[in-house]
Amino acid sequence: MFVALGATLLLTTLYLQDARGMSPAAAGAVMLPLAVPAIVFAPLSGVLVSRHGARLPLQLAGGFTALGGVLLFVAVGEHRPIPLLLTALLLVGIGFGFANPPITTTAVSGLPADRAGVAGGITSTARQFGAALGVAVAGGFIGGAAQTELAQHARPGWVLVGCCGLLVMVAAGFAPSERGPGDRAGRIR
Repeated sequence: MFVALGATLLLTTLYLQDARGMSPAAAGAVMLPLAVPAIVFAPLSGVLVSRHGARLPLQLAGGFTALGGVLLFVAVGEHRPIPLLLTALLLVGIGFGFANPPITTTAVSGLPADRAGVAGGITSTARQFGAALGVAVAGGFIGGAAQTELAQHARPGWVLVGCCGLLVMVAAGFAPSERGPGDRAGRIR
């Protein structure tokens, strides 16, 4: 998820400012559909995790992210309408919102209570590593591209975002699917 997020943030920001000529403030406003759903859907994801386990929210996270990646592949280019881009960013933002609670819950609940801090630290490190990897890979795709070629060079990045979403969906199959009362680990029953 964080590879996809890092790639999306870098590629979209550069595309909006360099290829479309937007100011940083205008590009930031266009990026709001990525940020707002992450805030809105995280609490809903937490409720789903507490009621049904991590599997369903992770499947939703992966599905929305994959759809967003596909739509970004289509939406980013010369003379493409901004509403299409906004929709793609909205989908990725929803996916990201659904992702955080099950990732944290699964990591922390998978270890004994006295090791929860270690699990949280490892999860935080994995997030940072994923974001850095996403930025590095996406930067490699667009490195050296002229402003007029930026959208074309970013296309593999959108494939990466979609594939990350699909990978999360596959990985969700291994996540706990039910939680019972007092079942801290959320093991499958």
